[in-house]
Amino acid sequence: MGALTKVKGFGSLFWKRWKGASSTIVFYLIQFLLVLWLFGADYAMVVSGSTTLFQIRRREPNRLEDYLSMVLMSLVLCLLAFAAGLNVWLCALLNFGVLFALVIWKCSQFTPKGHLGYAMTFVFLELRPLAPEQLPTQLAAVAFCALLLVVALIIHARAANITADPAGQITRSLDRLAVLLDGLAKGEQDQAAAQELYELARTFHRQGYGQQGLLYLPDRQKRFYHLFALLFQRASYLLADDAAWQEAKATPAFAQSMSTLAEMVRQLQKAWEPAGRQRLARRLQALLDHTDLPQGRLRIFYRSVLHTLLLLCRESFHAQHSPLFRRVPWRAVGRGLRQRLSPARFEFRFALRLAVVMTFSCTVSYLWEFEHTYWFPLHAFLLLQPSYEESAHRMVTRPIGTAIGCLLVHLAYPWLPGLPGVFLFSLVMISLMYCCTPGTWVQPIFSTSFALTMATLTIQTYEAIWLRLFYLAVAVALVLVVNTYLLPSRKEPQFRRNLQELYRLQAEYWAVIRRSLSKPVDPGLFGELLAQFHMVYHEAAQFAAQLPEAQREYHHRRLVILWNMFSELEQTESLIQIGAVTPEEGTALEGVSAALEKRVCPLTSMADVDLNKLPKGELYYVIHRYLENAGQLVQS
Repeated sequence: MGALTKVKGFGSLFWKRWKGASSTIVFYLIQFLLVLWLFGADYAMVVSGSTTLFQIRRREPNRLEDYLSMVLMSLVLCLLAFAAGLNVWLCALLNFGVLFALVIWKCSQFTPKGHLGYAMTFVFLELRPLAPEQLPTQLAAVAFCALLLVVALIIHARAANITADPAGQITRSLDRLAVLLDGLAKGEQDQAAAQELYELARTFHRQGYGQQGLLYLPDRQKRFYHLFALLFQRASYLLADDAAWQEAKATPAFAQSMSTLAEMVRQLQKAWEPAGRQRLARRLQALLDHTDLPQGRLRIFYRSVLHTLLLLCRESFHAQHSPLFRRVPWRAVGRGLRQRLSPARFEFRFALRLAVVMTFSCTVSYLWEFEHTYWFPLHAFLLLQPSYEESAHRMVTRPIGTAIGCLLVHLAYPWLPGLPGVFLFSLVMISLMYCCTPGTWVQPIFSTSFALTMATLTIQTYEAIWLRLFYLAVAVALVLVVNTYLLPSRKEPQFRRNLQELYRLQAEYWAVIRRSLSKPVDPGLFGELLAQFHMVYHEAAQFAAQLPEAQREYHHRRLVILWNMFSELEQTESLIQIGAVTPEEGTALEGVSAALEKRVCPLTSMADVDLNKLPKGELYYVIHRYLENAGQLVQS
């Protein structure tokens, strides 16, 4: 019975994986066969990059500019890959520059492998250099696959009901938030609900951050996503901090306040037209003016949710398409680039390692005129991962899977019925590969089987097997050396850098608040800081959750306090945006914010920060809570 259960479990898992990967497999097979028929076997490498892009983008809401970017970038990378094969100097220069730029541009802690699709297009195309007269055909093949990619993504989006229009997502998310608030009114504190709120907030943050790009172009849709993230985050804040939750729940007006917020969220869900949002804004303002709650966590939560709803009433809920030509905020571009090029940043460290590994391996492959030398940079590219631990894991799993794949080909190849059998076996292997989880020892079995079977068309089976194993061993040695000695991204040091980044973002937020007191500041800037904070916070929290119990509790408490402090920063900014800060408060806040900016990074005692000039009121209480939380961090 136990064996039968395991067989059934394996069958169920296999069917689930096959069903999940079926669209990618079909897309790959159609591309592969069409490219062979239209362009020939010499151009089959173009299929891998577009398939990877499909695999990455098929569950995302793609916009017109995303489709145009995929086509244009594929063609540009094809030209750069061709140029990299012209001479050794261009090979070294382009491998370093292109891969470094792709990581800096596409990767973040939201999407640590955001470079993968485009990087694979460049790397795979340069691995098989072509003669100049073959370039037009290569470009035609790349353009053909890029257009197939766009068509496939559109078909998949319609079949899976994935849309870039936020309407459906907003309706579902607001309805769920209202239900959760009703549950809170009844005294429920479901950890699953807290996690759900956190994930909803993270989803909107990721969508807003994903629309930023390197040029920081103005985009109202981006601000819209950040505001929705903030709305869900408010409830997530309350539930994440057990002490705050208990304090809020003990307030007599708790149930009524939560029910009121749930009703306001439902009204926002229905207020799609400007007139409806204006009526709702007046009601929200009346609640802010006339609801009297005692100072405490409930008052902070209640008023901060109302403030966020009030800001959302000023936004359009319909998809907003920004004009094609927008003024580039070069100051923001420069600031963002300087931050990304800091050795403390994840993007810079990974970009440098990837650039060095691929420059060395591709240059060796270019100079070393031997059979299938391109397997060396190919293995190196797949082994090198954003974190040291993930690369180390692959340096164990990939050799195991490769060895099993070599054995499988050695046993199966003699039984294949000629060329049709070779192609059929290869296509089955590559299809099974897309069903496997990347990084496991199982996936390399099928990728190796595919590569070796195709290689046997030009060399002997045993020779292909030994070359595959040899190039893998050399790639493991190279990646191990670079990962160990060149800005290694081990998780523990990265955790410490993430904590410092959380403090730095608070200091930057105080600086922007101070600027906003004297002149208008683009509200999107606050959203970008908020998204960056929670992107880094999420990675830090994930690492802390894996620590031993004593350390886990210590760091979890510190992270929750940092989260609360950033919440209080957001509430300060919200009060400024809705015009709730008086001139007297603004004057006092300018001095307070300058003092806090200097003391939060690096974190020092804030006991001497004077709040006496700040009138007692909403703003005073928020900043007083901020100082109390900072004091807890200093003392711990």
